[in-house]
Amino acid sequence: MFFRACLWSIPLAVVLWSSSTLAGVPSVRTESNLPYHIKADSLSYDDATETYSARGHVTVTKGNQSLQADAVDLNARTMEAEARGNVHFTSGEDWLTGTRLEINLDAGIGTLYDGTLFIKESHFYIRGDRIEKIGEDSYHITDGRFTTCDGDSPAWEITGKDIKVTIDGYGTVKHTALWAKSVPLLYAPFLVFPAKIKRQTGLLVPQVSYSNRNGFEYNQPFFWAISESTDATFYESHIDHRGFKHGVEYRYISERESKGSVMYDFLYDRQIDDGTIPQDSTGYHYEGFRGDAEDRLNRKRWWFRMKSDQQLPAGFKAKLDTDVVSDQDYLREFSRGYTGFEKNDSYFQKEFGRDLDDHTDTVRVNQLNLNRGWDQYSLNTDFRWYDDVIIRKKDDIDRTLQKLPSIRFEGSRQKLFAQPLYFDLESSYDHFWRDYGTRGHRADLHPRLYYPVRLFKYFDFEPSVGLRETLWQVEEYEDETPNKEDRLLSREAFDFKADLSTEFSRIFDLKGEILDRIMHTVKPQVVYDYVPVPDEGEYPNFEGIDRIEEKNLVTYSITNNLTARSIERRNRNMGREPGSIDEPGLPVYSYHDFCRIKFSQSYDIIEARRDNLAGGNRPFSDIKGELEFRPYDCLDLDGDVAWSPYDGEYKSYNAILALCDRRGDRGSVDYRYTQDNSKSILTKILVKLFHPVSAYWENERILKDGEEVKTVVGFRYEPQCWSLSVTYTHDRTMDVREYFFQVSLHGLGKIGL
Repeated sequence: MFFRACLWSIPLAVVLWSSSTLAGVPSVRTESNLPYHIKADSLSYDDATETYSARGHVTVTKGNQSLQADAVDLNARTMEAEARGNVHFTSGEDWLTGTRLEINLDAGIGTLYDGTLFIKESHFYIRGDRIEKIGEDSYHITDGRFTTCDGDSPAWEITGKDIKVTIDGYGTVKHTALWAKSVPLLYAPFLVFPAKIKRQTGLLVPQVSYSNRNGFEYNQPFFWAISESTDATFYESHIDHRGFKHGVEYRYISERESKGSVMYDFLYDRQIDDGTIPQDSTGYHYEGFRGDAEDRLNRKRWWFRMKSDQQLPAGFKAKLDTDVVSDQDYLREFSRGYTGFEKNDSYFQKEFGRDLDDHTDTVRVNQLNLNRGWDQYSLNTDFRWYDDVIIRKKDDIDRTLQKLPSIRFEGSRQKLFAQPLYFDLESSYDHFWRDYGTRGHRADLHPRLYYPVRLFKYFDFEPSVGLRETLWQVEEYEDETPNKEDRLLSREAFDFKADLSTEFSRIFDLKGEILDRIMHTVKPQVVYDYVPVPDEGEYPNFEGIDRIEEKNLVTYSITNNLTARSIERRNRNMGREPGSIDEPGLPVYSYHDFCRIKFSQSYDIIEARRDNLAGGNRPFSDIKGELEFRPYDCLDLDGDVAWSPYDGEYKSYNAILALCDRRGDRGSVDYRYTQDNSKSILTKILVKLFHPVSAYWENERILKDGEEVKTVVGFRYEPQCWSLSVTYTHDRTMDVREYFFQVSLHGLGKIGL
């Protein structure tokens, strides 16, 4: 960083030489014993004042640092230096220029006159009549200006009479003005701006938006750097149609794998939805989301969410997910912005690898997971709570089934002793609890044995058998009066599976300059599943394995894979003796699976044996096709299709196509069709019209009903150091029209409407 490595912040050591011969001049070294090298047209030393005087094309260098000036005077005793005339100092890719530089090298303070500072990392220019270094990373600029734009006439800059900057922190400006070229746009008596990305207490960039549903909204965040490992952000929002919304976010990191984030919002809403669509004093109509047929009558609205990862002793890890919201509308209404669902969901996915339930879900999952892994075994314990928002709001009878806890112990596939047998293991214990209804415990043990063999040197055959033992202890509580009826039940079952497959391939030699070969692999496969089911009438039905699906099924498939071998480069140092004639050398290859095509179908023996079916037997399933096609980074096609051999028509087909190019243009089409259900298409296009203008269009449409769901149209103007975005969004599912105008000054943040 230039400011840390600046000339005046490093103790000086000097080795003297010049274009003229100078004898008897002592050298000056610091404790680090690393010299500075001085070159000049003339160089002299005054014994009385202990001062070096360098004149004419003076250059002072040390490592990647260099100072150039017309004249430099250095006092070897006080370590005070003065550089005059065409002063230019570089440190790495950072630099400063000026007419005069006064500096105390020991104290690390000084003054640059008529100067400019440039910080490469943030592309920051700071100019001023007088730039003083008043601390290790602090500066004071008189009559200064700053920008991230190149050139003598920047596209934008901010000027001020009195500027204080702390590098890796924030800066303040008094009597500031924002200029576009030579035109003043805004004035403020005081401004705070970020000088570099670093955690430091202060105000963050505000957020301003407008929609027909909420009116104008202003959100001002305040960041508090509590310590090196903890911080908090406070959000204060004024929403024109709703009132004031308050938010807080707390984050911590205690060690590499231990971290957490806690967030809470609260709003006392001026609007409610009682189904009558009232009109308030502003003429604004409010209606909630009627998809759940439930009114939203509460004025106190809030959302609490958190995720935490914690490293525990003995190799255990804990993960906590909490998501509780006041009502069914909150996440759909407040999905955008700093504290909105979209940003929070993206943040949790990025930082913790776990997202939130969809914003339309009225049942939210809260979970504590404890896990431990070994080489071939794993243990997972979940305490899972399903919070039904509507039932909780209505204080209604809650029959939601909870798992407190759910324990899984699993073993991966491994060899059994020295025999050609393999096994894996699934086992579980679940405690099912609810306010009203049947409760109980369930334990399940499901080991599986495999015997893989090679048949006729061409086929892989793997029969396997699984044994299952399930135990239940059932407690029944009905209504508000306990009616305890404990029962202990057990079930024994088995399942059989046989997998027969082979694989053959052919290599096509293309001999291209880049694409060398393509290998086509074909894998036919037949899988037989047999699962007999005992009488399950007396067993409880909590979920999952309480009911086993009976199977007598043959599934056959054929999978095609295409793999390309490309020449990345040729290693000229391989296969040649030193001094030999320069030859191409051995190539270095890369491999890419660029296409996968699979077709599959099942034959249900149980269905084929059924008698007296009015519509006739239909043992054959739909023929399913899958396609994955990725020939290169900017083309991605995924698709699947299901076709009925009895009806002779497609039951469903879906396709996603994504394209891009080197200019930065991007486009995607997501087409989905399900018979007697839905038919929709989602299109997204970003086009670089011409530098620096791009356009964006997004449209989601239900083709079956001819109904548009969502439309977004936007333009972006983005030159070197700033950008302007204009976006219009019409979300018909929410009856929201949003107009968004945003100016981003690169290096400072965003100002939007």
